[in-house]
Amino acid sequence: MPCLCAGPADVFLSSKGLMGEREEEHCFGFVVILVSWGLDSFVDLLDDCYRYIQDSQRVFPEEAIQLVARTLEFARSRIHGAKQGGMADAFSLSSIQRQMAVLMGLEQVVESAHPLALFGIATFAIFEVCSGPFGRWHCHLHGARSLLDLHCHNRVCLESLGRKISGLVDVLGYMLWFDVTGALVQGSPLIFDDWHRETLQTSFLDSVGCPLETFELFVHLAQSKCRNVDVVDLSWRAMEQTLQVQSSDWKSDQGLAAVVYRYTAVILTFSRMQTVSGTVRSSQVLSSIVDRVCDAVVQMNPQSKFYVHLASPVYLTGMHARTKAQCAVVRSYWRNCRLGDFPRYPDGQEQCERIWRDNRVIR
Repeated sequence: MPCLCAGPADVFLSSKGLMGEREEEHCFGFVVILVSWGLDSFVDLLDDCYRYIQDSQRVFPEEAIQLVARTLEFARSRIHGAKQGGMADAFSLSSIQRQMAVLMGLEQVVESAHPLALFGIATFAIFEVCSGPFGRWHCHLHGARSLLDLHCHNRVCLESLGRKISGLVDVLGYMLWFDVTGALVQGSPLIFDDWHRETLQTSFLDSVGCPLETFELFVHLAQSKCRNVDVVDLSWRAMEQTLQVQSSDWKSDQGLAAVVYRYTAVILTFSRMQTVSGTVRSSQVLSSIVDRVCDAVVQMNPQSKFYVHLASPVYLTGMHARTKAQCAVVRSYWRNCRLGDFPRYPDGQEQCERIWRDNRVIR
């Protein structure tokens, strides 16, 4: 399979990596700029891609164009149906028919190994994250990684491909985020490599409320399961996260989200240190940090754009809950997510309850 990165690229969208700034470039008379990363903005991304491939001077296979069109229709109807009739709409005949049409088109495009199939894979991944078993969304990510491997083997090639296909790097951003959070939840290896994550934009992390250095610690913790861990280094990393929390963070939803991510990283770090050193640290200290996360979650507005993105840190913190009050906060979070415009994480609470019973926190 020839690498699509060869040859001159159609410049449509320019994105820099984690240490750079987002740029916007005009092409074919309109500008793509993504400022939010929720479900609606994901649909906007699909719509922008569809308009781009229709207007582009580059020739795309008809089956790939139809895949994006059907994926866009499926995503719109799934979101609209959930807002109108709850999760039951996902199992309606019309929804199943649209899903089957997308799956058939996706299979055809995947067989041809065209990178536009990534948009279909990402769409199923994001709905699996929202509506499937919590944390178990790795299947779609493996498919995306295998597809990318046919075209890109380094960051330069991936960025070149991203300049040819509008929104591809943005779609990949979702899957990079799901990869890291899923690895932490499941204790599984990361699917994507560091050079993939170098393309993740700071705008994505800002939109979910996760500080860059905290995300980097999450990656380190996910990777450290596969190699020797320096306990002293982990201690410094945990201290750094704690010191980064400012009093001003407690005054805004974005700041509260940062508090949740930072203290969750500290909890995971302390837990990893216990596993490596074989010693039992003070459970009182760990419980105090869990209380900090719970305080931040309680203070955040459930309507905030950051709220639904906190599922993984809330879950990971919930695994260390040791009081009924802490469990109540975690339950409340899952309930709020299920009661949103688009119900999310249907079994998140059930998974937490099972762990609490095993730990004899509840009966």
